[in-house]
Amino acid sequence: MKTAYLVSGVAIVGVAMAAAILVFAVPDADPLDAGTLPVTRDALKAHVERAPRDGRAWVLLARAELEADRFREAADAYERGLASSRKAALDPGVWCEYADALGMAQGGRLEGRPRELIERALALNAVHPRALEMAGSAAYERGDFAVAARYWKQLLPQLAAGTPAHGELAAAVARAERKAAGRSPLTDRAG
Repeated sequence: MKTAYLVSGVAIVGVAMAAAILVFAVPDADPLDAGTLPVTRDALKAHVERAPRDGRAWVLLARAELEADRFREAADAYERGLASSRKAALDPGVWCEYADALGMAQGGRLEGRPRELIERALALNAVHPRALEMAGSAAYERGDFAVAARYWKQLLPQLAAGTPAHGELAAAVARAERKAAGRSPLTDRAG
């Protein structure tokens, strides 16, 4: 019996040490990321009911709702989180997540309020990768191909050359530039 307690105790200490190493070994972790916290959507909902000014919890709930494809609920939770937390309100990534949730809630379109949120993210950080990508997508969606290319060209140097993401974005830039010039891929090849 003592051996079983000893083995259990060693296992618990080992798990705790491993968790501590992981937590302290990642200094640049997202402070609004739940990480490995065993948090359920229901637990977060209960928590924000008890503590409605906990902006971090609202953002975590929003992420859980977004993951569950509950876009309207996610957008509402992002709005509450941004209103409740100065730290969240200063994070361009959270503004992009909010824009994404709101865009998905309105059928996958970034025009209107999602575009305003993307602009807010860019005002906080003019070279934020996700904000640049989304701003380019919003411009492309509304047919402003030159603006789309401009945003995506700003993002391109942030991606490692030779990666699929870099290649896809370079192709998107070229496509947007052709459309801005009124050319199609077929007329480019013919000339």
